[in-house]
Amino acid sequence: MTQLRLTYFDAPGRAEPVRIALFVAGLSFEDRRLKFPEFMELKQSGALPLGSLPVLEVDGRTFAQTAAMLRFAAHKGSAKLYPSDPLAALAVDSVIDTFNDTISHQLTPSLFERDMEKKLEMRRALLAGPLTLALRYTESLIEGPFLTGSELTIADILLGVTVQQYRSGTLDGIGPEVLASYPKLAALGDAFNAHPSVVAYRNRG
Repeated sequence: MTQLRLTYFDAPGRAEPVRIALFVAGLSFEDRRLKFPEFMELKQSGALPLGSLPVLEVDGRTFAQTAAMLRFAAHKGSAKLYPSDPLAALAVDSVIDTFNDTISHQLTPSLFERDMEKKLEMRRALLAGPLTLALRYTESLIEGPFLTGSELTIADILLGVTVQQYRSGTLDGIGPEVLASYPKLAALGDAFNAHPSVVAYRNRG
């Protein structure tokens, strides 16, 4: 049997969609959670291919990039998390790349900004530009209740976690009010929360 180990910090962050995808796909994996000193030790040892987390080890081989991990879970697992229709697959890939490559990278600098006034200024700029474009684009693609229709995909997992994050208020300057203009995305977040496999993930021992 394939041995999987996902390594990240003890927080949801960028690894949470991958954790959920692996669980929903029925794949057994070790959920390895590091403290910051452990991460620095790994990084300095050269064990992290791109010097960052998360990483997914598959039978001892280490891989980076969360979008690739999501697709691996979809292709390897028993659940149908990736569409066979090329156009639907294009929508899934486009949304994942938009949030992983565009939004996450542009959000990252503000995560490390300690001055709250500067942090909020950076968040306002993100919201006024790239984030609004991404949300508007995603809203236009959603067929309902999920991105490509009735089936949960890896893109919906990423979007569902994102909606949860906005609703939680943990991102200063980017709260639940952001979703007011995007009813389809908000409804997708509700459908994600109610999905039996997601409920089972949250209720796991």
